[in-house]
Amino acid sequence: MEEIINQKPCAVQKIETSQGFSVSYKEHILYSKYNPGKNIITLVEKLQLLPGTLILCCSPLLGYGMAELLQKLPENCLAILCEAEQTLYDFSETEGCLKTTDGRVLKIPPEKLSELPIEIYNLAKCGLYKRVIRLDFSAGIQFNSDFYNRLFSACSDSLMTFWKNRITLTKFGRRYSKNLFENLHYLTKTKPVTDFFGNIDKPIIVFGAGESTQDLINRLLGRYSPYNGKLPFYILCADTALQPLLKNGIRPDGVFIEEAQSVIMKAFIGTLKASDKTRVFAGLSSLPNLVHKAGVENTSFFFTEYAEGSFFDSLKKKSFMPPANLPFGSVGLTAVYYALKFRKSEEVPVYIAGLDFSYRAGLTHTKGALAHILRLIQANRIAPPENYAAAYGLGTEKIFGKKGHLVITTPTLKSYAGMFQSYFSGTKNLFDAGESGIDLGLPKVNIDSLVTDTHCNEGEVKEAEDNSNSFEKEISDFLTGERCALEELRNLLTGKTGLKGNELLSEIEKLAAPREYLYLHFADGCQYSSSQSFLNRIRTEIDFFLKIL
Repeated sequence: MEEIINQKPCAVQKIETSQGFSVSYKEHILYSKYNPGKNIITLVEKLQLLPGTLILCCSPLLGYGMAELLQKLPENCLAILCEAEQTLYDFSETEGCLKTTDGRVLKIPPEKLSELPIEIYNLAKCGLYKRVIRLDFSAGIQFNSDFYNRLFSACSDSLMTFWKNRITLTKFGRRYSKNLFENLHYLTKTKPVTDFFGNIDKPIIVFGAGESTQDLINRLLGRYSPYNGKLPFYILCADTALQPLLKNGIRPDGVFIEEAQSVIMKAFIGTLKASDKTRVFAGLSSLPNLVHKAGVENTSFFFTEYAEGSFFDSLKKKSFMPPANLPFGSVGLTAVYYALKFRKSEEVPVYIAGLDFSYRAGLTHTKGALAHILRLIQANRIAPPENYAAAYGLGTEKIFGKKGHLVITTPTLKSYAGMFQSYFSGTKNLFDAGESGIDLGLPKVNIDSLVTDTHCNEGEVKEAEDNSNSFEKEISDFLTGERCALEELRNLLTGKTGLKGNELLSEIEKLAAPREYLYLHFADGCQYSSSQSFLNRIRTEIDFFLKIL
């Protein structure tokens, strides 16, 4: 199939054979010169397709096999034509091979292929597409084989990410929305997180709960002796890293919390008091009990966009809302994101440790973290404190981490590491101070290289402009508006209005569709539906949220 022929470099030529046309390009024949369409047609005929499949049709060229593919496509399937070689794409366009009016075919030009994973994520929002497969239609893929491999992997990851998010929302979406409404009541009494933006001009350290946290703590204790004075850093940490830091005499300046479940409260036993100097940076969808424990005056809220929709778009535009950030999945990434916003300029260094996204056999977290403490509590002669089961569980794998050491990771942790690299790799003056875990693509530093400046401020932030009264009224008006809308929707759903038929359904949709929090946690809640089953479940949710509002 890859025979060398004599022709002008980079020219595309059609070659007539006894059973159709072949193509030559860059001294290679891209189809068989005996029966050009046989291989791909045979492959398509043997293909077993399931509903909800996206097919990446790589280098379709003359379109052999497309008719057969479209003929056997089940419902809710799309064929996506992908040609990375501009010359071959132009050739196919000139020959008219990519022209189709079939709505099941999506054509992507070469310059748009890098955006295809995002497009697939958006396509998945309808809830119809479940998987991605790849079909190579010609030998044209050889000119960009690495690109096609990365494209297929990125598209598969994008679709998988959507469904992982959907599973999370199905399980926790209702709780996220409940916490959001409850935390809005505290918003005006807390210091805005924006007061910290561009305000910290001393070096920042961000701690996660990975094994490398203890390594850095030991080195800091040896060099700075924090028991005798405050460390010359502004220290932030993820929720489960708070206890290990405190047990070593290091009180962080801020702790980030996004967990919506009460299990996280165990990580704060004996740590948060209203008089403590550790500020709590909490997501609006995090557990409201944490505000009671830390005190509203010691809390600052940010908003993690746990779902998309009209309601959340309109909510973000409200003047009382804190800044929004993407759902990183890992609170450690959120802490790094805001640490970069807190620093006064890009010249202020930010160091990270404990964001390992991996572990070694027996120990999954740093010593003193909640997971480690629970293992110690539950240990007996039969069950040792070492957690070896986590190293050999389903889906775990060994990879080479920093300094060539073998580490154990999982698909979820590995995706967090990939997300970290995608968002933060190349960020100026962001350094990795951890000695274990997955390589995150950041410059490495050791304790002797940490830049400190004793003349920097101590992390004090400017006083917030007093908007509490106006914001309090605005929040009250917003919650009152939501309550009235839900009561009206309940009347429509229970037949207490005189509306019927399409007019009734139209009014219900006007109120229910833009309030995604009512149904985003349904298994079929990707989008609003006017089916009776869907409306019955919305009716139940109305009572739940009215109690909160």
